[in-house]
Amino acid sequence: MPTPPESPAYATIREGIALREQGRSPEAKILMEFLVADVESGDDAFAKVFLAHSLADVQERPEDELAWDLRALAFMDELTDQQAIERDNPGGKNALLPSLHLNLAVDYRRLGDDANARRHFELGQANLDALSDDEYGDSIRSAFADGI
Repeated sequence: MPTPPESPAYATIREGIALREQGRSPEAKILMEFLVADVESGDDAFAKVFLAHSLADVQERPEDELAWDLRALAFMDELTDQQAIERDNPGGKNALLPSLHLNLAVDYRRLGDDANARRHFELGQANLDALSDDEYGDSIRSAFADGI
């Protein structure tokens, strides 16, 4: 089955990620926030998860980062395995869970909620086998090995 074409939102999200990686998080945040209404009103569940997960990474306050990470996790309910596979996640939607749960664990730890931090760390660990044997998968497994 061919990969469905990406909406222009994907390129903008990737541009936002690149800005963040250059240390330009405020610009990345502004760029990606313009997408929220359109993406969230659409039917592309992967774009919803991708945008929320990416917006979490550019928040200044840990409370805001947590809110966006929780939003990304909530959008996972709309995502199918097939949609995740079509977006280069051979492990399906479960391949997204380690990163999402790791981010949530870090968020909760920063906010002093060790019980929720531990719970999300364990939920992420439970899905490590869905990750591909590639650089991305290795980086997530390494992050779990380092702990929170």
